[in-house]
Amino acid sequence: MAGACLADASVTPAPLSVRRGFAWTLAGYLALMLCQWGMLEILVRFGSKEQAGQFALALTITTPIVLFTSMGLRRVYATDAKAEFRFGDYFGLRIFGNVAALGFVALVAWAGGFRAELAFVILAMGMAKVVEATGDILHGLYQHRGRIDIGARATLFRGPFALAGFAAAFLVTRDVFWGIVGMGAGGLAILISYEWLWTSRFLRASSPDSDQARAGRGGSFRAMACLSRVALPLGLVALPTSLRGSIPVWVIAAVLGEGAVGLFVPLAYFHAASNRIVSALGEAAAARLAARFVAGPEADFRRLIARMLAVAAAIGAVGVVGALVAGRPLLRLLYGAEYAGENRVLVILMAAACVANLQTALDYAMTSLRNLRIQPYLYVGGALLLLLLCVVLVPWAGLPGAALALGIASTGELIASGGAVAWSLRRRRVASSPPTLGAHDVLSSGADRALRFEEPWRSGFGDLTPPSLADPAPRVQRDVHGVPCARYPTERGPMRH
Repeated sequence: MAGACLADASVTPAPLSVRRGFAWTLAGYLALMLCQWGMLEILVRFGSKEQAGQFALALTITTPIVLFTSMGLRRVYATDAKAEFRFGDYFGLRIFGNVAALGFVALVAWAGGFRAELAFVILAMGMAKVVEATGDILHGLYQHRGRIDIGARATLFRGPFALAGFAAAFLVTRDVFWGIVGMGAGGLAILISYEWLWTSRFLRASSPDSDQARAGRGGSFRAMACLSRVALPLGLVALPTSLRGSIPVWVIAAVLGEGAVGLFVPLAYFHAASNRIVSALGEAAAARLAARFVAGPEADFRRLIARMLAVAAAIGAVGVVGALVAGRPLLRLLYGAEYAGENRVLVILMAAACVANLQTALDYAMTSLRNLRIQPYLYVGGALLLLLLCVVLVPWAGLPGAALALGIASTGELIASGGAVAWSLRRRRVASSPPTLGAHDVLSSGADRALRFEEPWRSGFGDLTPPSLADPAPRVQRDVHGVPCARYPTERGPMRH
């Protein structure tokens, strides 16, 4: 498989258009989501609800930890248009993050009071997520080089391989631990046989003095420390972002019970699916956004942002119209008559998804603008606002209140993200504009020009040929006695005549 794709390792693959990159990324995301759903189906049909709960709990525990230690390095690398860091720095920092993630996962499994069986399941899930995180930073290299489709194809391959490994191991052993080990083995096979081979091709095809060609030398600890300070805000963002989908579920379970959670979660999948499509668009456009911000005129950057916002709004509008027109029969077909009665919740969720889609597009714009430090405050504030709204609205309005809370919180994040993007653009515009001269600067520069280039018919003395601007050592103005004139008479006394 990889050999056919890597026919000529000496030729650097040409960059891909945003449209084709978006199509490939969306296909990879959809395939991965279907395969993850297939794992849950295997657990439910051939295992038990308890085993499905073990799988879900292990995923819930390990995902925030790995997201935090990953620090969003893929997005930082993809938008590093100035090549401030090299591949060895990103890859080395990701390895350190993976080791830290395994340590944190082991600590949680040991100190959390879990049964030995469940603790081993958590550890196995942590190892599988670390393998996935290692491939993720390689995808950042592909995005940085304008070939996001390579990473999307890896995701497309990883899903079936992980599903096959999970199914084979679980159906033979009937043990969730070995099923997760098989899932991680499938991901590791793609990492070695496809992703690392493509990475080697990019490194070999680079010039000897380029950023990628020096990757084999490894990243310096000082550079990795600096990179960690740059990327840490995105790691902090991962915590409230991963908790945002859980907050309404927790409040609903506490107020309305587990039955209401069973009604809300399947409806919320439509919200998540709509936002995942916009995330695929942001991944495809992130590198080009950063390049246009650094090298291109601001109008090009604004034009690309406007297109992303238009597509995000269109995706959200399709979801809202679909929920209004065909929501009830679709819910009856997929989940049954009981869910069809909750069509109003679906409509509110899709309206909230429309706002969340716009905010996601601006989120990628903030990362491209290197506006990273504000993001932890933005998303922590959004998570706290969502928690407060759920506590107030769920007891008052039930499931529609939870959907409304999601919409209001997304609106607040959208306003804050728009303000951050506008501020960054204004700061760049001010920094690139020529400095304004004050009155003293204007008078001084005028006096300087008058003394150095005074017209002979005005002065009546001196050389009749003014010194050239390109002359590295211009001749000094002299008076009728041959004495050099003072450059600034006000500082050194009156000129001699």
